[in-house]
Amino acid sequence: MKRLFLFFTIVFSTLIIVSCSEIREDLPQAPEITLHKSGFSTPGSSDFHGKLIANSNWDMKQCQQCHASNYNGGTAQASCYDCHKLPGGPEACNTCHGDFVNPLKQAPPRALNGAISSSERGVGAHSKHLSDNIMGVAVECTECHTMPNGFSDPIHIDNTLGAEVVFGDFAKLNTNIPSGFSYDASLGDFNPNPSFNFEAGSCSNTYCHGYFKNGNTNNVVLFTAQSEGSACGTCHGDPTTGNPMPKTPAEGGTHPPNANCVTCHLDEVSINGGVYSITDKSKHINGKLNIFGDEETY
Repeated sequence: MKRLFLFFTIVFSTLIIVSCSEIREDLPQAPEITLHKSGFSTPGSSDFHGKLIANSNWDMKQCQQCHASNYNGGTAQASCYDCHKLPGGPEACNTCHGDFVNPLKQAPPRALNGAISSSERGVGAHSKHLSDNIMGVAVECTECHTMPNGFSDPIHIDNTLGAEVVFGDFAKLNTNIPSGFSYDASLGDFNPNPSFNFEAGSCSNTYCHGYFKNGNTNNVVLFTAQSEGSACGTCHGDPTTGNPMPKTPAEGGTHPPNANCVTCHLDEVSINGGVYSITDKSKHINGKLNIFGDEETY
């Protein structure tokens, strides 16, 4: 019996020694556990997180499950604010539309689909109304859209394709006859009733594009096709030649005959080589005549 016990002891000891002598210390490190694919943080990748969120109709709840409701780290211990540095983190306006690196530009370009060309419906003339407006002061977003109260506001993201256009007070500005100008007396007020044609992408009957005293009230503008060269003759004057002078009484209008805009609107416009330019944007498209420096309301 003792011999049998000794035999098994020797066998088991040998097995343990042999097994321990073969323990490897150069085993490969276990891969890091992650829920994201390799291109998750690469903008050009098909697996970029911006594209995945867009495909889920901008549902951010799946992000909050790991990164916390305020995106500050959560169980993932990875803060979205490392890249999304503005208040609100990934819910900041310029994350989805606008310039991601410029917090002052929160409207297209860039459009939701990434487009930056003004010929794209999601881009259009946003810049010409806002940051790059050379014809007048910047137009507020509220003049064309109802602004949501935060990212999760039901009016912000819905199942209707495209942004709703709801005109504000500026486009509806009611202009009338300035006092002291007897030649205007018969025409009364101008009450714009602005509209946006979604199919054509065009605006009509807006104060800011011609629906005012001596303006081209039938003017229709395409959001994706604005021409700087004919701008002066588009809203008032001759849209064919670009001549900015509104029609005189002899032409069926009421504007005083004059060959030069600078004669009366001297601190608003200038002329060089026959080409007009705006010298003071605050006095153009502001609902006032600005004659001889006086900001008289239409």
